[in-house]
Amino acid sequence: MIVLSGKDIVRLLSWPQVIGAVEAAVRAQGVGLCVVPERHHIEWQGNAFLSMPAVGMKSAGVKLVSVIPGNTARNLPVTNGVMVLNSAETGVPLAVLNAATLTAVRTGAVGALGVKYMTPRDSASVGIVGCGIQGAWQAIFACAARPIREVFALCRSPASYEKFVDTVTLHAPGVRIERCKDARELLRRTGIVIAATTSLEPVLPDEPALLAGKHFISVGSYRRAMQELPDSVYRLAGEIAVDSDAARHEAGDVVNAVDKGIVASAAVYLIGELVMGRRSIEAGRTTAYKTVGSALYDLFVAEAMFETARRKGAGVDVAL
Repeated sequence: MIVLSGKDIVRLLSWPQVIGAVEAAVRAQGVGLCVVPERHHIEWQGNAFLSMPAVGMKSAGVKLVSVIPGNTARNLPVTNGVMVLNSAETGVPLAVLNAATLTAVRTGAVGALGVKYMTPRDSASVGIVGCGIQGAWQAIFACAARPIREVFALCRSPASYEKFVDTVTLHAPGVRIERCKDARELLRRTGIVIAATTSLEPVLPDEPALLAGKHFISVGSYRRAMQELPDSVYRLAGEIAVDSDAARHEAGDVVNAVDKGIVASAAVYLIGELVMGRRSIEAGRTTAYKTVGSALYDLFVAEAMFETARRKGAGVDVAL
């Protein structure tokens, strides 16, 4: 068995290869070649512990993650955990991966599906709302999916912005990054907007004139009580792409749009329909894509990283 650290994970595959692993997961799910049980979520003393299993043709895995808000005061990461990868044939453990880094990278790739399949091919800029770790990885993967030359960022903290710039510059060199003073400026300057925040309320103005014809991806809101994008986004789009069935009942952006009658339940569809060519969209119209993640994406990205690590001799071999 090998152990892959966060540093290993960001070096093993190119960003297009990570996107390819996520696309492979989407296709496998689309033809019923995998099993993804519901994730187990434990709330305890203000903290959260999550177990997310999945089984594919070659491997089985479970991601074990803790979310401890109090770690901020301890100068420790809020999110920690491991991904355990086993052979589907023998059950033998194959690898243990840093779950925080794996999650950041695969979530960036899942967001990139919306960029790759729902935006014009010549898109040269992207706007990021929220300059945390996930905002940075969304920007990085957007640059891998389209010929992005400019990244416009909206964030509250100067320190977060500096970290954002350092991370994006490291992994997407040559891209110009500029901080916007408010959401209206960001909307005026780009046609692709990715929200990666923990906001309970929409982070963009509910003004159709500013939103029409643009492409929106919501990554941060993951509970029913959270809604990142304003109602007008969904009213203009008329439909919502989601990364998994779980988004239909977990994400406030989707639940609220359906409950209010803004979008019909039947108009919420899996991004896999676009990936597999079963559905097409007009890139010039307003589009909306909501992601909440899936253990299947972790499994396929971890599997690709394990196979590459074995070929390259990366990681640390350990005996159980």
